[in-house]
Amino acid sequence: MQDSTQSSKTAKSSFAIMLCTIASRLLGIVKARVLSSVFGASGVADVINFTFNIPNNFRKLFAEGAVNSALIPAFSSLLGLGKKRSSLHLFSLLCTYQTMLLIPLVLLSYFFGEEFLSLISDFDSAQVALGAKLLPFFMVYLAAISMAAIFNGVLQSHHNFLHAYLSPLLFSLSVIFGVQYLTPYLGAMSMAWATLVGGLLQGSYSYLMLRRYGYRLKPAIRKADTPLKPVIGAWSLVVLGMGMQVLTQLVTYHFASTLSEGSVTAFANATIFYQTPYGVFFNAISAVSLPLLSRSYALGHMQEMQKHTRVSIVQLTSLLLPSGIILFFLSQESVSVVLQTGNYTLADAQLTALALRPFLLFMVTTSWYAMLLRLGYSANRYAMMTKITFLQNMVDIILMWVFISLGWGIISLALANGISYAVLLGFLSFKLKDLYNPIKDTQLRRGLLRTVAANIPILGYCLLYASFSMTWYQSGSNLRNFLILSLVALGSLVVWILSYALMKVELLSLFRSKKQGNNL
Repeated sequence: MQDSTQSSKTAKSSFAIMLCTIASRLLGIVKARVLSSVFGASGVADVINFTFNIPNNFRKLFAEGAVNSALIPAFSSLLGLGKKRSSLHLFSLLCTYQTMLLIPLVLLSYFFGEEFLSLISDFDSAQVALGAKLLPFFMVYLAAISMAAIFNGVLQSHHNFLHAYLSPLLFSLSVIFGVQYLTPYLGAMSMAWATLVGGLLQGSYSYLMLRRYGYRLKPAIRKADTPLKPVIGAWSLVVLGMGMQVLTQLVTYHFASTLSEGSVTAFANATIFYQTPYGVFFNAISAVSLPLLSRSYALGHMQEMQKHTRVSIVQLTSLLLPSGIILFFLSQESVSVVLQTGNYTLADAQLTALALRPFLLFMVTTSWYAMLLRLGYSANRYAMMTKITFLQNMVDIILMWVFISLGWGIISLALANGISYAVLLGFLSFKLKDLYNPIKDTQLRRGLLRTVAANIPILGYCLLYASFSMTWYQSGSNLRNFLILSLVALGSLVVWILSYALMKVELLSLFRSKKQGNNL
């Protein structure tokens, strides 16, 4: 009965995260279209995008994955052991130190913004002056969402995923409405004020939700009975890993810039298409799993930990394998229908689809690697996970260089990325075999075999469609093509549902509604 209640909670949480992530992706597209329509491709737009990218890079270090990978295991372990008072004090300590770290960055951006932008950009004096006005607003936004990352991490440790994933929507809505309606009065500074308000709304909403669990923003210096030192150490190691990923991204775009004209844009757009199913489904599963894994490890419940890992891997496969198959065969059609308009030609769409397909071939194994990485984080093996992250990125960079040298073109970028994850997946499995050994897990094998078998009809449907070699999508983005693509995609979805129901793939339980027990 307890397992049934926990499964119901997990299913509802995953479904809530999935819906919020889909909404976030859609709002992101709307936000991009509004910014493009208001500022176009002007010099002002260049300054806005360039300046906003500065806090975005810091965000990867002070918020998002870096914070959550270090904080969620710590808070989940404390709560699992019944140490609520330590959890409350640790929260106050982290917020205090985060504030002490971010305030100097905001002040530096205010007093030395022009000098900094002159150093790192090739803008003229007017553009530098505009960027210097924008930067302090953007850095306050960074401070707000960095605090929000702590709030949301603690919310997830309490299994409150809905509010943790709803709060980022407030930022997108603020930017959309702020830029759309304030630009006639404020010009480029509409983006500054909209970003500032959006960041404060996101942080405030998360904090209000967190207060219900007894957490308060108050200064704290002494670590008392909290695991502050291990948490800071874990955060530092995760930041190193994230920094390596940022470096690899820069190298990837450098390699793309050495290829044919349009390769950088094609690769960037391919990443957006790939991240849509991957981000939606991986977030839905992994965000719920990490607190459960951390609590199981803290309590010494190894069988429960292994069960959570197995279920997560099977569910990821059940969601991402059919998504990858369908998008692979509809890659050209999807890119053309969404992007092929105006100056974005059929050739550009074909290049984007070419860059996208290698991503899709390795989408499942990439998710397995990322899930096992979280297993390592939940067991406090941050040093090992950081070393593996460094190794994976080094393999990625080396393979990109080799493939491009062989003349493989734009497919080199995603192909190197996918192979590096697949290679390090084996190494990661070996290093974590004392926590979970997938090779010896017969239940995992049965679940994966059933899922693969259930995807054979989906593959057959896609192969049948491809055999007709239709060219309807070549006219680009229009209502007719959108309806055709929707019809073809709907057909694949029907086959997906019927096949999974026939094979009794347990993924369908993710969408069944059951009464939950009391919240933590």
